[in-house]
Amino acid sequence: MTRPLLGVALQPDEVFWRHNRALIERAELFEVTPETLWDARCEPTEGHERLRRFVQQSGRPCVGHGVLASIGATERPARRDRWLGALRRDAEQFGCRWLSEHLGFADAGGLHVAWPLPLPVTDEAVDVVAASLRELRAACDVVLFENNADLFCLGDPLAQPELFARICDAADAHMLLDLHNAYAFCRNVGVALEAFLERLPWARVREIHLSGGSESDPELLPSRRSLRLDSHDGAVPEEVWAAFGSALPRAVGLQAVVCEWFPDAMDDAAARQFAADFERARTMLC
Repeated sequence: MTRPLLGVALQPDEVFWRHNRALIERAELFEVTPETLWDARCEPTEGHERLRRFVQQSGRPCVGHGVLASIGATERPARRDRWLGALRRDAEQFGCRWLSEHLGFADAGGLHVAWPLPLPVTDEAVDVVAASLRELRAACDVVLFENNADLFCLGDPLAQPELFARICDAADAHMLLDLHNAYAFCRNVGVALEAFLERLPWARVREIHLSGGSESDPELLPSRRSLRLDSHDGAVPEEVWAAFGSALPRAVGLQAVVCEWFPDAMDDAAARQFAADFERARTMLC
């Protein structure tokens, strides 16, 4: 099997580039999130052209990654056609090998939330997501969906991998396995990470995300319980590294591993940790 490419999720923010220029030059692949490069009309911003030019001149492969297409929404979002058109444009301009999107829904009843909400394991959920992924394929031939770091679950948490497998089959899609998200989800809902991983449709896993996260403020809940958050900052936890080691022989179709860190938590110390995590991933892939 060809070794997966090791990449970095590019951020348009100047602080990210200032701290990570050397790391970016070592990346074998780039991931971009097109919607972070649009205005409210889905038109390119100034940062869009800068990032497009950099990716094109680098000569390295690129993949696209979305957050808020709301692929699990039972009501087709009014913005969907405009969104798909912009994704099609960017998939072509950036030369994306595939497009991925977070599982869940962000739109309902004319309302919109900032992060996709979880789905139940039902026939309806499978049908809705599969239909959305088939629409997404109009923007790029190969489509993936990513598991979330949900704070709660509708039904049995260990049935979630069954939902993933059914969606893959119904839509002929692939999976982006975010290992920190899996770790956070399992902690938040009280199940063993390994039990969750054992049930995944490994043959469909094409990309893996590696990142860190944080703990919620215990003052936010009456129980004073902290939840694990997908905040994309901090070192990759040891539990995630262990999961990565067990994932590599299982994910026989794996083509890319992408390291993520959000720029609002980026400083010199964070950049050193990000680079150390990148090199640890490289060593494990060799």
